[in-house]
Amino acid sequence: MSIQHPRYVLRYIRGESVASAVFFLVFLWPMSVELAQWRLFLAVADEGSLNRAAVHLAMDQPALSRAVRRLELAVGTPLFIRSRGGTTLTASGAKLVEQARSLVVAADALEAAAHAEARSSARVLRVGAPEFYALTAALANASRALRALDPPVRIDLLRLPWTTHLGAVLNRTIDVGFALIVDHRLPVPDVLLSTPLRAERQAYALLPAGHPLAGVDIVDPRALAAEPLHLPSRDDNPDLYDLALELLADSGVSAPHLAPPYDSTATVVQYVASGHGWAMMTGNIGRYPPAGTISRPLDFTVRRQVHLEIVWHRDTDATAVRALTDHLLATPELTFANEVDAGGPRTADR
Repeated sequence: MSIQHPRYVLRYIRGESVASAVFFLVFLWPMSVELAQWRLFLAVADEGSLNRAAVHLAMDQPALSRAVRRLELAVGTPLFIRSRGGTTLTASGAKLVEQARSLVVAADALEAAAHAEARSSARVLRVGAPEFYALTAALANASRALRALDPPVRIDLLRLPWTTHLGAVLNRTIDVGFALIVDHRLPVPDVLLSTPLRAERQAYALLPAGHPLAGVDIVDPRALAAEPLHLPSRDDNPDLYDLALELLADSGVSAPHLAPPYDSTATVVQYVASGHGWAMMTGNIGRYPPAGTISRPLDFTVRRQVHLEIVWHRDTDATAVRALTDHLLATPELTFANEVDAGGPRTADR
């Protein structure tokens, strides 16, 4: 897209030093607009401030300001009105913002599809590695076993908090992740597929090692009602969050003292180990409590169906996913032998 309004260029040059004007005329005019410039444009439009947009983009505000001015020169018209209160779109900027957003979204989708196709051709799986010892150990073993296949499958492990895996699979950050699924309800079932690894029939209380309840065999949730309870954000897994509150309410704790939601198992373990509250966990942590903590079964039974499931995007190489799934299902330490319902891949309606 070439500059259409020389008068706007002249106004820019008059406001600059001689050296800047010469640099502009020699190196920057005429110029075309690149995708990265539209990303900057959208950041400023969304934030309504060059300073806030610069923080969001992790770049210097003067550099962002110059980049925006170069974009305005390239399109030939001002896109923002600058004031002490921030930036607002001009009429021209307002007309372009949705088209720019569509362009960036389409470009991101194309890039994701291209990477997915490349990984499929090379039989590469990007797998989310959560903070569960049994699962990370099983994934390491699976990676070695799948490299020995003909043709080999390469596993690239990305360490991500397990609470983020569903979103990471949906946005193609990873191809395969793990999540606790309630009643077989997958979000976006037309995109995601899953296979259960094991049933979760018991919930555990993760407590500090020196907690007064450390000596009991089974914990009554009412004994913890006054202590801060750490749960993941409801936005990450609404079904699981609601089930936790439902189980507590059925046990007589209708209004638990909720701590701010945690974003990773490592974070909540640090809080609990230092004596700041407790957390409700499934068998992953219940059977392998981290150092500084102990786990005890909670005095209720999970009557709804909850499974730890391997979840993948529909467009992922099905043969490679099946090889990974078969290996994980054959790992007793992970599946807790015979606790998983039989069945292949399923979506929410299976």
